[in-house]
Parts: sequence; C-alpha cells; structure tokens
Amino acid sequence: MFHSPAGVCFSFQEGVDYATEKLEQLSLLSEDPQYDAESEYWNDWITLDDTNPLLTQSLESNYFGVGIWLPSEVEDRMHDMQAGEWIINHGLQFSVGLGDKQAGKPRMRFDYRWHNQYDGDVLMQVEVPF
Repeated sequence: MFHSPAGVCFSFQEGVDYATEKLEQLSLLSEDPQYDAESEYWNDWITLDDTNPLLTQSLESNYFGVGIWLPSEVEDRMHDMQAGEWIINHGLQFSVGLGDKQAGKPRMRFDYRWHNQYDGDVLMQVEVPF
C-alpha cells in the first residue's frame, strides 16, 4: 500500500515544495497583486488594527478572514504566560468585509469574536465617504 520503488524516505525540501505548490493552487500563497490587495484590505480601519485576520480570501468585492484575538481581561498578563496559557487565552475571530477599498465608495466590516472562557462580541464598522 505504501510501498514505493523510490523508498519511503522523502526529503524535507520535496515536502516544502509540494506544500507550496498546493497552497499556490488554492491561491492562499501567491505573489500576484490580488493577494496583496486581500491582505491590505484589513488595514486602515478605525479599530482592530492589532486583530486583523491572519488568513484572508476574497470573492469579487467581498473579503473573508480568520484570525485570533486576546480578551482585554488577560492582556496585562500576556507577558507572564506560559505557551499553553497563551494559546488557551486567545480566541477566534471571523471577519467579513463588504465593498472594495476605493476612494468615494462605501464599505462595511463585520467581526465576530469568540472565546471559550470570556464573552465574545460582534463588531460592525461602516465607512461612508463624504
């Protein structure tokens, strides 16, 4: 079943090359200008600069992202935490952006932040040009 004439050992470089190729096919890792626009879309909002999504994708003029956030109740203790505590104290954030980042056009952002131990919240930002 797992037998190969080349053997069962694969080089680390082959694994990295394969993963990179698959991520590029999924357009999660790309060097084209569209990818830069997706990652820069989350910048320049009034709040949440420190909790912008880590993974982001777009569909026409709609943007989706997943990230992490740290509840304000534990921010002051963050530097004293062990690695396991640091992971447990972070929550998930799901973001949706509607409308392109263009001068003279409105756009909207929704963020849902969830945590297992602390209260989550829903944030909405509307950018209306005057």
